[in-house]
Amino acid sequence: MVRERRGRRILGAVAIFLTAIALQQACTRAWGQGTGPDGSHYELSVVGLSRSAPGGGPLRTDCRWWPRYGDATLCGARAGGETPYGRLRLAYPLLQVALWLAVASLLLQTLRVPRHRLWQGAAPAAVSAMTITGILFVMRAAQQGLGALDQVTIQFGSRGFVLAVVAALLSAFSAIVAFTPEPSASDR
Repeated sequence: MVRERRGRRILGAVAIFLTAIALQQACTRAWGQGTGPDGSHYELSVVGLSRSAPGGGPLRTDCRWWPRYGDATLCGARAGGETPYGRLRLAYPLLQVALWLAVASLLLQTLRVPRHRLWQGAAPAAVSAMTITGILFVMRAAQQGLGALDQVTIQFGSRGFVLAVVAALLSAFSAIVAFTPEPSASDR
């Protein structure tokens, strides 16, 4: 019984550890790509947008909204798209909070403080909810909020996006492990 409990705790802690790594990588990698009508290649991440010249030429233009730099017209909000643009800009801070909450959750699960399973599961559940919210913000708001993507369809599935989805699933798994009551001796 003690080994089973310890094994479950270790499994939950490993899942939330992998969540933190996946979130860190998701925040630094591309989430989606698309091609404009002129053949320009666009690459979207949670911190900005890049445009490469048609035909794979050496000219690449970048812009970032976290921190702000680069070609401001590339990262400009679409006319009437200020609300989706605001959500898109909110995705990165949301994922950063989820990342650091995952680290805190790892410490809570490893140290078992507090011991009550509801508190142990609340942090990874919040990480999962914030990660899912960040994913939805990027997926829904990029197309609606960025003027540069007016005639570009972004296809999500790049490494950063996949890692964010993996982080959401791993943190949900960690929460489920923490929330699941341990079997009593009479249940055996």
